[in-house]
Amino acid sequence: MDTLARQKIAQALATLQPHELWLFFTQEGSDPSVPLVFDTALSGRAALMLHPARGSLALCANYDRGHLEHQGQFDEIRAYTTDFAEAFCGWLAELAPQTVLINFSEHDPLADGLTYGQYLVLERLIHRVLPQATLESSQTRLGTVRGVKTPEELRRLQQAIDRTITFYDRLLPTLHAGQTERQIQARMNDLAAELGTTPYLGGHGGPLVCLNRVGLAHRGPTDEALQPGDLLILDTGLGVDGYFSDIARTCYVRAPGEDAAPSELQAVFQAIYGAIDAAFGALKPGVQGVEVDAAARAALRQAGQPELSHATGHQIGRHVHDGGTLLGPAWERYGAAPQGTVKAGEVYTLEPTVVQSPLPSMIVEENVVVTQTGARWLSRRQEQLWLI
Repeated sequence: MDTLARQKIAQALATLQPHELWLFFTQEGSDPSVPLVFDTALSGRAALMLHPARGSLALCANYDRGHLEHQGQFDEIRAYTTDFAEAFCGWLAELAPQTVLINFSEHDPLADGLTYGQYLVLERLIHRVLPQATLESSQTRLGTVRGVKTPEELRRLQQAIDRTITFYDRLLPTLHAGQTERQIQARMNDLAAELGTTPYLGGHGGPLVCLNRVGLAHRGPTDEALQPGDLLILDTGLGVDGYFSDIARTCYVRAPGEDAAPSELQAVFQAIYGAIDAAFGALKPGVQGVEVDAAARAALRQAGQPELSHATGHQIGRHVHDGGTLLGPAWERYGAAPQGTVKAGEVYTLEPTVVQSPLPSMIVEENVVVTQTGARWLSRRQEQLWLI
């Protein structure tokens, strides 16, 4: 049965050496890596394990066993009723790994699935039966499994991206002067529901809706209304079957008598378009994220635009911001993510944004997949400023 879980489990198992065990310790959905790798959720305390010889193993509460048996992604399931520690230590002694990989990370929040308290519990239980075992972070393996998409993941992502393109096609004709940011966001949320998708809320109630003169930021909408001469920035991620797109568009509200945006605004758009081209050309297996970012950054500078104030792009998948390698600069705020190596099968946004005040700010954000020879577009590009 070639389910999504089986595809991801096979990916994860392929990263293991004979002496290793990869352990996912979870309770009440505490570890975000559990749905990523096993495509499931559990109520009780559980140890989900990947063993290079025995495959996928699950130790779960007795009331979760039927759920896992029904899904069928585990090669062996054992259940406990009263004592997790006893059952876990017994199985661990039987497996006897030299190295136990666990999900903690200093750099990637999506690979940091253990609270400090859970880490202490695991450390104590593992060393009770395997005092010489080494505990190591799984962050590198998890980054690979999260980033490199399986065929089923790519299918879901393409659906999310295609529906986002349809979403914008339906939205644009409904936009007009006099609408407020808040009204536009409400329409976008309604459209997402009509298309059977889940909008990424981002803590702002829905997609980003930003008038340039009010300010481009990760913020909620205001009651400020569109006026002729305004730039409107729209940024949304739509989810399909648990996988998210992330696409942004910029629009210009025409003044009476105008049939195009002013030349100075078109120049900013063309600079961004060229920077996306530069990033797309640089994005291929084996390069570091910082190299792709540098290509986009240089293109913006050469076009006379201000220095890019954030990363050129990030991965998408289970989350709108999906961790792993980042197409970003070597800044302290990004940790080790920009030094990561791009791999075939990873899906990225390209969004070299121009942010300036009070001068024009714009976002154009596209989605691409990395192939063995380079990048391939997944979204239909915005070729010019959209006119309202």
